[in-house]
Amino acid sequence: MRTIILALLFAVVGTPAFAQSEDSSFKATAVAIPGGKDGVGLDDIHFSPSLHKVLLPAGRTGKLYMIDPSSLAMTSVEGFSSSTENKKGQKVGISSADEGEGFLFAADHGTHKLDAVDIKTGRIEASVPLAGDADYVRYVEANHEVWVTEMNEAKRQIEVFAFTAGDKPGLSHVLDIPVAEGPESLTIDHAHKRAYTNLGGQAAAIDVPTHAVISQWPNGCEKPRGTAVDEQRGFLFVGCGEGQAVVLDLNQNGKETGRLVTGAGADLVDYNPGLSHLYITGSKSATLSVLGVSPQGKLSLLGTGPAAERSHCVAGDDQNNIWVCDPNHGQLLRYKDTFPAVK
Repeated sequence: MRTIILALLFAVVGTPAFAQSEDSSFKATAVAIPGGKDGVGLDDIHFSPSLHKVLLPAGRTGKLYMIDPSSLAMTSVEGFSSSTENKKGQKVGISSADEGEGFLFAADHGTHKLDAVDIKTGRIEASVPLAGDADYVRYVEANHEVWVTEMNEAKRQIEVFAFTAGDKPGLSHVLDIPVAEGPESLTIDHAHKRAYTNLGGQAAAIDVPTHAVISQWPNGCEKPRGTAVDEQRGFLFVGCGEGQAVVLDLNQNGKETGRLVTGAGADLVDYNPGLSHLYITGSKSATLSVLGVSPQGKLSLLGTGPAAERSHCVAGDDQNNIWVCDPNHGQLLRYKDTFPAVK
């Protein structure tokens, strides 16, 4: 067990909450967010394969950053609402974003609007009012749509907007997908034109072309949180707030094939298909866990290391880096995944 834990004991630059690993080849680099020294609410980070950039909605700063995983160079998009007060990411500014068709899409909590930003110019070219306070924003390529989850007590739904590019970019409301007891998380399976979310104790599959909830399966969680998908092998991963990761086999009608205890306060998860590794943090235990996923959907613990309090968001990129939120210190933590691929 000592060997496993040491395998991911990363050193963090400038953050006293971390310990130096005995193996100096495993380090976490602290990537500071400009203007974030007093803390930044971070709720969702997302890697864009087409841009090869990490998308970082930086809460109260009023900026959306795009980070190059190799050079750590940052470019920013401004024009969103901001605040001098450090609050949770879902309360101030923007907290979730995605990209498609040369645009960035972000929901602004201050203006209660969904904005479309031209990546080349950095200007907000289209906006549309939201029916409720937004959680996740995801672009659905097959439909040229932007889906926004809303979890107000009065309305629990996915609000769907059509996006039109061209000389006059536009966003227009299409419909609402009612999601009772949800929607918690939102993952798009572009290969199979499906979307996945949690509805209380059920994981749900939504057919993208028809916007209909077509399947529901027990997600195995007391407190369901984030989701991720292995499009090639057909596995849906669910993070449980009580500190577990669960695997559902989409080819076997959502049958549970794997479950593993991780750090307390688990929230978002992400998946590296090239390595067959699942990443999950514990916001209460301040840990990062790297799990191997077998071809049968079984989970194995490859390593657990220190992260940060409230580090509930995590993303992997195409260079086998792992990015973890550290909102209290206004930074991201970048780890290198050197564990062997699971075959």
